[in-house]
Amino acid sequence: MDPAQPESRQPLESPPVQQMPPGPPRGRSGVRMVLVRAIALFLLIVLGIIGLVWLVTIPVFSAGQAYGGSGPAPQMTPTPPADSLILGTTAPVPAGTIEPLPRDLEVFVSIQPKDSAGYVTVQFDGGRGRALVKGIDAKLTRPDGTVATGSMDMQAVFPEVTLQGSKGTDRIEVFVRFLSGKTYKVYDDQVLYRHQF
Repeated sequence: MDPAQPESRQPLESPPVQQMPPGPPRGRSGVRMVLVRAIALFLLIVLGIIGLVWLVTIPVFSAGQAYGGSGPAPQMTPTPPADSLILGTTAPVPAGTIEPLPRDLEVFVSIQPKDSAGYVTVQFDGGRGRALVKGIDAKLTRPDGTVATGSMDMQAVFPEVTLQGSKGTDRIEVFVRFLSGKTYKVYDDQVLYRHQF
């Protein structure tokens, strides 16, 4: 080789590059990536379940405060079975006022007219607050001062309670007890006896 002549270099051939097939990386980093994604998905599912439970239970436990309840809840004495009587000595009190339910706790009851034997049926007709209802109690006061009480079976498809009234004018009071502990009087009126002609 002559030092005066520039060297002619021939291009070096690089080894052929192997193309990686598309998909997740191979080796330890690929396993690690799959594991991180699985843990992230698991945590997302757990947080979603916790969020749903929170959305369902918070309104149930705070219904008395969050929906306008004020002061202590009125206390109800346990009611005997529907067909038992509690004898009283005072005259029936005229029909009184009812407590309006907050919109989110709305429930509806209907009072069926007395039949010829004087029986009165109180029916639960549903409403937005049905899932929050613990129980519904009815109290019938006859003109002679005797009282009949009953509670609805809220597990029944069509909850109702039937009370033995008189052949005069009776007073019906209906109380709704919620899971929050709050009790509302939702009906208080007189029921007349239908005379058969």
